[in-house]
Amino acid sequence: MSLTKTIKSYFDHSVASIFNGTSNKHPIIVLNALKNIIGDDRQNPSQRLLDAMAALAEKYPQRKDDKAVLDTLAKEGLGNTVFIADLEDACQSGDSLAMEKEAARVQWVSENGLAGLDCLIEVALQDFDRLGTFAYHLQRANIFQQDVKNTWHYSRSLLKEIVKAPLPVPHSKKDVNPELIMNTILTKRIDSPISNFAAAIRLWEGEYVRISGYRRELSHWYSKFNFDQQIEINEKGMKGLENYVKNGGNFFIQMAEELTANQEWELQIIELEALRYFSNKVTSNKDLVDISSYLKEIIK
Repeated sequence: MSLTKTIKSYFDHSVASIFNGTSNKHPIIVLNALKNIIGDDRQNPSQRLLDAMAALAEKYPQRKDDKAVLDTLAKEGLGNTVFIADLEDACQSGDSLAMEKEAARVQWVSENGLAGLDCLIEVALQDFDRLGTFAYHLQRANIFQQDVKNTWHYSRSLLKEIVKAPLPVPHSKKDVNPELIMNTILTKRIDSPISNFAAAIRLWEGEYVRISGYRRELSHWYSKFNFDQQIEINEKGMKGLENYVKNGGNFFIQMAEELTANQEWELQIIELEALRYFSNKVTSNKDLVDISSYLKEIIK
């Protein structure tokens, strides 16, 4: 099996997991993060990281009724019309059965299989601290080697996470400058994981059918933070990071391999991948120093 097909099989298995933990620790986040890191050397993919992916994909028991939910609805009938608004209303109500029914109806009538998932992602962003990073990585995992027939597993995985807590109401759009935020976030020590900001920026910059709704919710989340005060970091950049920024290489692969031996390796990998993302956007030596400071916190 090719590397891409192997990784996709891990994704498909993971989104069918019965996962009772908090959404921002879902295995699909870690798996997509590892996929991105492994991608730094596609010719010689890290076997250690692939083994970690395989073990994590098999870690939790599997749902067995995803197809049955779709088939049951089809037998009952889809009704004369299907509205995205009905799915949104069901999510706001918190009624898990109504949510699954409306999501399944949308799944049946969606030509590319994405309409329901796109809607659910927008809804999830209303509670970004809880669901934002999960929603981003789930969306990327679905798009990777996308198979329309399997999209329902991804949609249902998101449904299972949304229902774990009541959703806030949709928010109004705020006037924010995400580009400015991206240029300053590394100098802050804000009470939110750096992975949240990496997910938020990537969602903001993406090309999505429902991008206006995504940005509305993201702007509200951004607006909660104070970006005025900067922290000066008087340290040197980590050895090897500057070379990675200029030439690529195995810098983050080697760090990830070492982290997999730790007890909290899954959360550390999520943060490591976020810093890898920011390292590809550095504009100054100061950015390298700031990223190095975060990296040192992960590996200490």
